[in-house]
Amino acid sequence: MFTENYFFNFAKSIDLVCRNKKSIPIIFLDRPGHKKDLLNYKEVKFLKQVGFKGMVGERAILPKLDGSIGKVFLGFGTTNGFVLERFVLGAIISSLPENTYSIDEVPKKIDLEELLLGYFFSKYKFSYKKSNEIKILELKNLSENTLNFVGMKTIKPYVESEWIMRDLTNMPASHLGPDKFDEAILKFAKFHSMSFSAYRGKELLENNFPLIHVVGRASKEIPRLLDLSWGSRNSKKVTLVGKGVCFDTGGLNLKSSPSMNIMKKDMGGAANVLALAHLIISNSLDIRLRVIIPIVENSISALSFRPGDVLVSRKGLTIEVNNTDAEGRLILADALAFASEETPEILISMATLTGAARVALGPDIAPFFSTERMFSNLIKKGGLAKYDPVWELPFHEPYEGMIISEIADLDNAPSGPFGGALTAALFLKRFVSPESIFSHFDIYAWSPENKPGRSKGAVSQGIRALYYAIKNRLKIK
Repeated sequence: MFTENYFFNFAKSIDLVCRNKKSIPIIFLDRPGHKKDLLNYKEVKFLKQVGFKGMVGERAILPKLDGSIGKVFLGFGTTNGFVLERFVLGAIISSLPENTYSIDEVPKKIDLEELLLGYFFSKYKFSYKKSNEIKILELKNLSENTLNFVGMKTIKPYVESEWIMRDLTNMPASHLGPDKFDEAILKFAKFHSMSFSAYRGKELLENNFPLIHVVGRASKEIPRLLDLSWGSRNSKKVTLVGKGVCFDTGGLNLKSSPSMNIMKKDMGGAANVLALAHLIISNSLDIRLRVIIPIVENSISALSFRPGDVLVSRKGLTIEVNNTDAEGRLILADALAFASEETPEILISMATLTGAARVALGPDIAPFFSTERMFSNLIKKGGLAKYDPVWELPFHEPYEGMIISEIADLDNAPSGPFGGALTAALFLKRFVSPESIFSHFDIYAWSPENKPGRSKGAVSQGIRALYYAIKNRLKIK
């Protein structure tokens, strides 16, 4: 269900403005004797006794005589060569025992927004136990009573966007196939008063989306393309395209079991662009926003497309299929060609596209490509400002020859071990109008282990960096 009347109330509350008699103070220290005006000699002695050095990530809880918590000390100091893990302080606060806490002072070295994002992101949990009610795409509005500080309105859209992305991507394919994903996006569109149109099944062929149809036709749930719009038609156009493969078996080029185990996340690109759309709309950016999502399940049946097939795209370019597991770029090709027909100022694609991107940068850093230097610089700046690590890779044109087929215009899966993320990006660029600023994100959308602010499972990548870049590139106040 997608509803605006859902409130996610935290077990503990934090007051960043003032301390009341019932609250437990949280004190930041970068060494045991720091802030002697706040600590008495017994507290300094206690911290030394428990080995508290004030290093970032350290926590010490001082009990009262009755056994209750008296004070909480958090370290934020660093040593040479030590790099602060994202969201670690907020994650520590979120793990404190249930109670009411207060923070009288946040040191200048600590970014308050990062601390709060870490706190809220760490509160996220996904569970599908028997006792749980099934809820698909539910907007978790934050109760303003849980945190008492002026910046709550700024933080809320970031947190809601993150939860939307994680909820959708963590949902098992048994409960979020193409039909249910379609329903969830329709609810999203209604919630935000967006226009909504769809091409489903044979309508894809009738309206010239042949690649989306051929990739998804083997599934019992028909393929489709959803098209959402929001904002004034007179504003600058920004279009987001997200890969919506609800589950990817690899097709006839079947994946191995380890590779297939988390393929419910192969619609992470679509979830990511919905999260970015929520962030844009919640902040009322003055743009004409369009969201295009091709949705398929890459299944196996007598209708599966085959290695060696030659397909004709919406743009008319022919594509030789050398690997049915390289299906994401096929459905994105039709979607990007469709998006380019109105030549938006900015066109962005987001997809869990290549293993090569993971090999290059690991799971935490989102590689991206951009056709404009100014926009790529803003993405990088936004990544640093919003704790959303990104790294630019090039549209390296000398590799164009690697995506050319001997019998067709393009090859969907060039042979050889080199440059897989780059050749996939070059493939997508062939379907984009050169008049648009085009940026492609090859994301992982998944945390393979529990980390501060990022529990094991789905995690957004690039949306905060992109929000910053879009806002500043179009000079929106």
